Amino acid sequence: MLRKKIGSYYLVEKIGSGGMSDVYLAIDPKTRQKRAYKILKKRVTKYPSDYTRFLREIEIIGGLSHPDIIKIYDNGVLEDCYFYSMEYMSGGNLSQSMGRERVDFIPAVKLFLRICSAMAHAHDKGVIHRDLKPSNILLRSAGNPVISDFGIAKTIAVEKSALTQTGEILGTIAYLAPEQRYDTKRIDQRADVYALGAILYEMLMGFPPLGKFPWPRDVLPEFPESLQSILEKCLAIKPGSRFANAGILERELEKCKEFEEIDNKAVSERPYMNVAADETRDTWHEKTDRIETWLNIMRSGTTRERLAAIRDMVDTIEASEIKAVLKLYSGENDRVRWGLIRVLGELKITSATPLILNDIKSPFHAECAIEALGKIGACEAFDEIHKYIEKHPESALIALIPLAQTGKEKAIPYIRHYLNHEMSVLRQASVRALASIKTEESLKALKEHTSIERDDKVRSSLLEAVYTMESSLLPHLNVPDPNPVIIQKGRSA
Repeated sequence: MLRKKIGSYYLVEKIGSGGMSDVYLAIDPKTRQKRAYKILKKRVTKYPSDYTRFLREIEIIGGLSHPDIIKIYDNGVLEDCYFYSMEYMSGGNLSQSMGRERVDFIPAVKLFLRICSAMAHAHDKGVIHRDLKPSNILLRSAGNPVISDFGIAKTIAVEKSALTQTGEILGTIAYLAPEQRYDTKRIDQRADVYALGAILYEMLMGFPPLGKFPWPRDVLPEFPESLQSILEKCLAIKPGSRFANAGILERELEKCKEFEEIDNKAVSERPYMNVAADETRDTWHEKTDRIETWLNIMRSGTTRERLAAIRDMVDTIEASEIKAVLKLYSGENDRVRWGLIRVLGELKITSATPLILNDIKSPFHAECAIEALGKIGACEAFDEIHKYIEKHPESALIALIPLAQTGKEKAIPYIRHYLNHEMSVLRQASVRALASIKTEESLKALKEHTSIERDDKVRSSLLEAVYTMESSLLPHLNVPDPNPVIIQKGRSA
């Protein structure tokens, strides 16, 4: 769509993308005015429910009038794709602004009150957003919030259509009310209240309330008690225990004056955007924040985000934090433990061996656990890995090297057996495993097999392994090799 023209505006840059639509920055070359154009993807127009939902979004936004709710200028069709134009927000969105940092109490609550006011107006009009999250709260250049993306919103009075199929989960999991995760038909304004509470929690804590999340006062003694009470009511599991709508939440928050009594000398002049964590906080709190940030990314992030968090942990984690991670390990879900197994294996944390051994029995963790145990190299893991290979011979390919690393010479007879396996990939795996042991016995086993191996790839690996082991072992033994294997230009002679 780049360089296409809509009226007097030219699409010059894609600035956002979702499952149903893309968002483009457009400029009028005469006036230099900017607008944002949300354009439904062409493939989506094949499905009536999707483009009907897009048209419903236009209708819903058109019925709202609040300075902190996105405004639609016009709409139409471009090359068979529905679109609408809206105000361009140069400040990005709340998610980008927060990053992974915690926001100071007063600026966070003041900004959140504007978000509540906008949603109170929507609730008064009978609109339930259903997808409130930081990335859907846009920011003007001055930092003022604007609620956008009403793509899956519904109106209480007319929700009789089949736009939302039974069991279809809409929204982003970190901000979904519990009832919204299982029954999209019976949710009401209290689902938005839960999402608002999740947003405020993330602003104040630096991570969303997922899994076994701590309440703020558990880790921040100075956190206002009245503000925590509001969060607890927003994030209640049962809808009946929450505020009925955003308007009531807004009024309760306005009555909450306790947070204004906090000593804000260090932060009173700082702008809301990009507020760094308070450098005077206790070190234990900082560690807790960092660990919770990593764990929350692994609980709810994309695969790329989770792998980045794992790499960050491997590169930067400290000894005191490892102890905390080991304590949290058993209580976390499979997704998190999968990541922690990788971290503990890369760091070769011997004390993690018993925890990881328990997860060999889990099909979700087995391969990852075996690989980690091999990197740790603790001898107590040998028997369990050997039992696993006997029970799951199809997994020998990934388990032979860990077996060698945990059993050393004890593992040689079991690995040697695979030198005669009918599958060449397993023979090659056994060569690598024996080569990692680096003893006279493993070298002897490899040399004896050179005369009978016929697969070119396996034989090449075999000869290379023998040559490398001879170079490292024989000088120390001071014993001439009676059967040398000579490597010349990649071939044996």
